[in-house]
Amino acid sequence: MKQRLIFILVLVSVIVLWNGECTGVFGEDVEVKASISADKIGLDDVLIYTVSFKGIANPGAPNISHFSDFNIQTRSRSEEYRFINGVTSRYVKYQFYLTPRKIGQFQLPPVTYEYEGKQYTTQTFTVEVVKGSTAPPTSQPRRRRRPFVDEDLFPFPLDRDRTRPQQIDVRVVSRASKQNVMKGEQVLFTILLYTRNRIRGVNMLSNQSIPGFWQEWYPMGKSIEGRNQVINGKIYEVFEIRKAALFPTKSGPITIPSLKFEITLLEDTFSLFPDTRRIQRTTPELTINASEPPARAEGLPMGRFTFDVRPNKRKVDINDILTLKIKITGTGNIKTINIPEFKSNNYFMVYPSKISRDASYGTNGVSGVVEAEIPVTFKKTGLISFPSLKFQYFDPNSAGANLVTLNSQPFAITVTGVKEKQEITTTIPQTEIIKKGEDIEFIKKGTIYNQDKNYYKSRTFIILLLIPFIINFLLVFKLFVFDRFIADSSLMKKHKLLNRTIKRLRNVREQGDISPILENYLKEKTGMGLSGITNQSIDQLLYDYGVSDSDIKTFITLKSESESSRFSPNKTYGGLTGRELKQDVNVLINILKRIDSKIK
Repeated sequence: MKQRLIFILVLVSVIVLWNGECTGVFGEDVEVKASISADKIGLDDVLIYTVSFKGIANPGAPNISHFSDFNIQTRSRSEEYRFINGVTSRYVKYQFYLTPRKIGQFQLPPVTYEYEGKQYTTQTFTVEVVKGSTAPPTSQPRRRRRPFVDEDLFPFPLDRDRTRPQQIDVRVVSRASKQNVMKGEQVLFTILLYTRNRIRGVNMLSNQSIPGFWQEWYPMGKSIEGRNQVINGKIYEVFEIRKAALFPTKSGPITIPSLKFEITLLEDTFSLFPDTRRIQRTTPELTINASEPPARAEGLPMGRFTFDVRPNKRKVDINDILTLKIKITGTGNIKTINIPEFKSNNYFMVYPSKISRDASYGTNGVSGVVEAEIPVTFKKTGLISFPSLKFQYFDPNSAGANLVTLNSQPFAITVTGVKEKQEITTTIPQTEIIKKGEDIEFIKKGTIYNQDKNYYKSRTFIILLLIPFIINFLLVFKLFVFDRFIADSSLMKKHKLLNRTIKRLRNVREQGDISPILENYLKEKTGMGLSGITNQSIDQLLYDYGVSDSDIKTFITLKSESESSRFSPNKTYGGLTGRELKQDVNVLINILKRIDSKIK
């Protein structure tokens, strides 16, 4: 009875899994979607463009070569399975790490992908690129100072004793997936950060070049997800801050040196604006023992690969070009793999190949694809055979560390048609070009005038000719350069904002009109909301931008007096005369000029 029950449970599980797998592969809808990591980045930042496939068994990498405003730094591929309501869905994601080429607003056009005769198109994205970086700064800690506003305005006292020095418990550890490898074999090198403190940023101070290795560093995103781990009864947050695939280039013990990191900690957690503190931590040295591979594996790639060769068509006209496609896929250092070569013979001519290499950064190491397109032309017609190509690699992880030889399938191409003849060009005999003696006799008998006196060679004619050209050039410059880029630039807009604010201040007639003008200036200049513009926020903001304490104090005082006068019954709070109001306005204008020069 017990064995029968176990058999029924196993049978039901197999049916459910088979149903989910079949549904996920054959029954689910096909989707191709795209997304971006941010719609506004800095010129120094990296934009992650992700294309997600659903319902496609093994999609190839989408083509984004038409993204002309960005440089493609690297690419990664990942997979995941989701089991929902008995249905298994497989998702494949390609992530492209892009860097902008210039400042401005650009569009990422749609990406088209063809699958089973149907085309799928992603949406268009608009990305704004600004100067510098939009990531929060990590190099300079934010200082905290006593606010200009009196603490008695708060409903509760600010307890300074609640801020106590935080105990620092931070360390970095480096790990290698293997200690004993062969030269050329892949080693996964990972640096982990263990912390019980709040981390704001991590900056690598050491040179990431490691002598003795060919290295492929994993791309790092803007944010890193951590995980919790209990060590000696304490809970630590663990972050993977750096990761690289290392390939030894020599034999013997190779030392991975210590790497130094600067870590920015968040302190004073009870404060609205917590302080920061920078510390340095260093990873311990690691030693990798690399042995020489067998003599039969000298110069061969290390890893595990697949090999495929196929033509783009089986029948071709003798005047057309055939493309042979070679594809090598696997785990290892794909950047050092050489493509097997076809050689020309009496039947066909082989031309230099176009080679592309795409790397994927996975959890267990770097893998990738090497693809080559080889153009071939034919000298004769008929059934022409192509021999098998051989690709060898050494697999150190197989039983006995085997030398693996992969042979492609031989194939034949049917070549038809008639070879076209090359065009024959003839030259005209010299006697047909010129009859000797006639031209020189005409020059001798004709009258030669003084060409220096012609008007078109005079300076006046040249100036008159240049005037419309200069006018048109200035007009085009204004329409297509000044109006589009200079007039609409952030610097010009901020300059116009300052002039507009000064003009409004000069036109005020009452003291209460000053405060709204100043608030509107701060709102447009810094992007602050009107509800967030308080004396305390203004004090901290101007201090962060390096405005002097005297200017900050005068600015806030005049703004506060203006606000108070607006609620005065006779609108003459403070007893200001017209002359005194004008003096205050002039003082504010001078302060605004100094503030505007600080806030870029």
